[in-house]
Amino acid sequence: MTAPSPALKATRIVGAPGCGKTEHLVRRIADLLEAGVDPASVLAVCATPTAALAFARRLAATGAPHADAVAATTARALALRVLALPEAEAFTGRRARLLVAFEESFLMEDMKVSGLRPRRLHEMLKFFYRSWTEMADDDPAWLLAGEETEVHTLLKENLAYCQGMLEPEAANLAVRFLRTAPDAAPRYAHVLVDDYQDLSRASQLLAEAVATESITVAGCEGACVEVFDSYPYAKGLEEFLERFPEADARELDACCHSAAVRTALARLSSDDALAAAHMRTTGEAPAGTVEALACDDAPAEFSAVADRVVAALDAGATPESIVVATPNALWTRTLARALDERGVATAALPHTQPVKGDVRDFARSETARMVTLLNLVADPTDAVAWRCWCGFGDHLTNSAAFAAMRESSASAGITGDVAALARLAADPSPSKQAFVGAQRVAEAYDQAQTLVPQLAGLEGEALLDAIAAAVTGRDEAAPAVLRGLCLAADDVDAPSMAARARTRTLDPAIDARSAVALVPFDQAVGLSPDVLIVAGLVNGFVPVREYFDLAEMPLDKQERTHATNLRRMYALAGKAGRDLVLSYFTSADLETAGRLKLKIDRIRLKGGQRICAISRSIYADTLLEGWQMPPNQP
Repeated sequence: MTAPSPALKATRIVGAPGCGKTEHLVRRIADLLEAGVDPASVLAVCATPTAALAFARRLAATGAPHADAVAATTARALALRVLALPEAEAFTGRRARLLVAFEESFLMEDMKVSGLRPRRLHEMLKFFYRSWTEMADDDPAWLLAGEETEVHTLLKENLAYCQGMLEPEAANLAVRFLRTAPDAAPRYAHVLVDDYQDLSRASQLLAEAVATESITVAGCEGACVEVFDSYPYAKGLEEFLERFPEADARELDACCHSAAVRTALARLSSDDALAAAHMRTTGEAPAGTVEALACDDAPAEFSAVADRVVAALDAGATPESIVVATPNALWTRTLARALDERGVATAALPHTQPVKGDVRDFARSETARMVTLLNLVADPTDAVAWRCWCGFGDHLTNSAAFAAMRESSASAGITGDVAALARLAADPSPSKQAFVGAQRVAEAYDQAQTLVPQLAGLEGEALLDAIAAAVTGRDEAAPAVLRGLCLAADDVDAPSMAARARTRTLDPAIDARSAVALVPFDQAVGLSPDVLIVAGLVNGFVPVREYFDLAEMPLDKQERTHATNLRRMYALAGKAGRDLVLSYFTSADLETAGRLKLKIDRIRLKGGQRICAISRSIYADTLLEGWQMPPNQP
């Protein structure tokens, strides 16, 4: 590991959620700007794209000169910016092009040619990914000779062949490149990192690598949650002081939470699993509440949450000061409808990537095929898109054919899927039978070679509709999910729409000005609501149903799950400034309970229907300990 510059002035700020760490960073940048520092020389690194937007708004609100010229971004975006440099592409041998979820499906099928059983392969890949994020490959002997080394080599070869990257390796590769060419990368005099504990170790090192005068980091080890980076690294807060022994180490204890929220957080942090949490809080506590919305069933909960939001608005709260955290996409969609019916604008973050489906089945992967064809129209040299297009509809995604084609191409000195596919398609027909699946791959390649020129002159909705017709064979408009990913007020040529779709898929963000934010439990990072409503807080959602069955979840995994959930709830509840509202339901019919994987306490017959008793989450029990339900609640 290359030591950081000794001239770098380092500051580490720790403190409990809500103690003002983000405000401290915002004020630090404002002071720099007011002192005449060039805003282009200042970089704010945040945990998520939404957090970066919120940070930029808070900085602009300070009124500091040229605040809007300060870059607020994520470590992932910074890594991709570095890796897009020509020198970096030469170093990695790849493009700075992350795979989306459905594209990773093809990579996984290509990895199965290793012969490993799927479970063993899955565990080995997780080991590789975590090791990349933690820079474990700094040690030349980090892999065992034999199976581990062979599978890792195959993984890197597959990624190099399709010119793609995985999210866990992006920051790793960026750091490695900067060690070899420090002068080639973007540099910032002052780098400030918020929610440092939510970044991977590689991302933490990357932020330091681009700083020239000062590096300031802020975080809370006990609030470490996977929100955007894979494998967040809480220990980085301690390692920061090891790398910078002369750093200014500060611990903030002033807290802006209401007294009720402070008490609830203290109860959570009393668990041994949160021993690292910073809970020394002082200062006058504003008025506020911790309360429960106990509802008979899920529909009643949706209505109660919407009514609580309206009540907060009627009491003077602004829409952007209210956040509703949801356990899954169903809760988000239904609550958005309930609020819309009451005339309340919402902005929702997705729980998963929007393009789904089984890539092995043509009918169930139509949207993925449309995105892939758009990528080919935008860039006919996109090797990832070619790999996907020529693999759709096959049970093994033609992985054996691609493995054979790669081997054949390598012996002929040809590198990359695009050149190999062109070589295959140019061969006389008999040679296309040289390996299993060659004919299918060649036919798919020829089909796209015909379609791409036909679509190349179109833009916007016309292009999307034509792509939809080409993929489905039906004369109908492109699906809403594709339009939502691609369209904007301007820049609707194919390259712009393809880039926009990838950004909206991999880096989703919401700007919740004048709207109530609906976010997954772990995505409230960077937001500072006065009123936080945590919906669907029942056993089965958190913790998951398996947590309560030692036959399904062994004790050691149960303990790890409990520690993870505690951090999630601590980080989430710590976002509530004034009011923390915990919402849950107590019953569901058997079919619904089974579909939602809820923990069923007991089953009774009501009106001829089997009704399951559901309990509020064990973490709600902790947060609400001593709370008395008003007499007018059920």
